[in-house]
Amino acid sequence: MNEIKMNGTRRAFFLRGGAVLGAGVATTAAAGGLLPDTSAEVPGRLQELQRELSSHQDREAIRQLHLAFTGAIEYQAYETASELFEPSAQLDLSGSSAVGKPAIMRLFALQYRQQQARILHSAYRQSPRQQQDLVAIGADGAHATATFHCDVELTAPLAADSTLAQMARLQGQVAERHWESGRFEARYVKTAGQWKIAALRYLAA
Repeated sequence: MNEIKMNGTRRAFFLRGGAVLGAGVATTAAAGGLLPDTSAEVPGRLQELQRELSSHQDREAIRQLHLAFTGAIEYQAYETASELFEPSAQLDLSGSSAVGKPAIMRLFALQYRQQQARILHSAYRQSPRQQQDLVAIGADGAHATATFHCDVELTAPLAADSTLAQMARLQGQVAERHWESGRFEARYVKTAGQWKIAALRYLAA
């Protein structure tokens, strides 16, 4: 499967949960129209439907945020990836960790772009366990947690410090490359109507 088709398939899978939920909200709305028209209950039903719709939109936004992160890592758009985090965010990717947005930016600028990390994430693909993905919105509507399952391609940069090895690292050459199953555990915060990553941690299966 080529890269474009792989990315399209992966993105379609992440969005599938949102589409199913959207159908559920529409069904609930249609069913509500069949209920007896009790004027005292109408405001309550409308508020409930609005909460369901808002929750669905938030879950969809978080799925899109996660896709934006994985896509930025795959395409080595590390500045873009850094902007997805809130100021005091935490990041842990297979041993490369940072706390605070400036530190996350340095992690990507040094450990990833200059391939100084022992292990790098270089690509993501579907996992059979993605059906267990979960996005939960907090009661306040401003905080959320999520679990996203995936397979990760891990690469090990050349360890030698010679000029030749440094040039090879800058050209993307690595000593070893393999796939691993795991999951992302994440926390999110909504500020000024926009979701940002508050904590993101990758755990091997």
